[in-house]
Amino acid sequence: MKIGLSTGCFFPLETTLAVEKAGRLGAKYIEIFFNTHSELEEEYLLKIKRIADSYGMQIVSIHPYTSAIESFMFFSKFDYKLEDSIQLYEAYFKACNILGCKYVVMHGCLMSYDFMDMRRYCDNLNRLSRRAREYGVYISQENVYNFKCGYIKNIEEFLKYADKDIKFTFDIKQAVKARQSIYRILDLVKDRISHVHISDYKGRTHSLVPFDGSFGFDRFFRYLKENTTAEAALVELYSPVIKGDMQLVNTLHKLEKYV
Repeated sequence: MKIGLSTGCFFPLETTLAVEKAGRLGAKYIEIFFNTHSELEEEYLLKIKRIADSYGMQIVSIHPYTSAIESFMFFSKFDYKLEDSIQLYEAYFKACNILGCKYVVMHGCLMSYDFMDMRRYCDNLNRLSRRAREYGVYISQENVYNFKCGYIKNIEEFLKYADKDIKFTFDIKQAVKARQSIYRILDLVKDRISHVHISDYKGRTHSLVPFDGSFGFDRFFRYLKENTTAEAALVELYSPVIKGDMQLVNTLHKLEKYV
């Protein structure tokens, strides 16, 4: 199990600066949270790779800046857009090849798209995944609040119809926001998990810095190591909750005891 950070913790900091900051704070494993399309240009990606290499950091996964419009791109009523959208995502697959990472995180389709049942959802996702595999890259579905796979009933359907090599990114705060059982989701996707997004919560207050809430990390990491295929646990927070750089440094040190 690898412990690290998502550059999303530093949003809206420009991505190369966020990578540099993660390195300075001592992170050895990161997820790149892209902010705009120009960051997918080869010159920019090579700059990210040089910075990561200079700090001895490994890039585990990337998070598309287009996550917010994946419903419109891949899961609309108009299937003629699907192939164009898949071609657009090839930019992310090529980015993975340059950065040396394997996973592209997907939010997927909004719950409000009632016309998109899980069989059709997975048919479209499978097409995207098969293109990703041509690049040696995996799609990793995330359990995002207000999106189809944020909810247990849909994850059960996802497991029936999604290609076996589609992975899963489990996010603690998203499960809390959606009021879904953390361990029920983990039980379902344990043999698909690529990595997890770490945060803490207390009651209904979510998105806290790890160890600022009441979540049982002992049990969580023991479960991950004994029962799942998770390769990494990455702190992913919203910057307003972070009190300073040293809080993240101390959090990483506390989490590293679990590995």
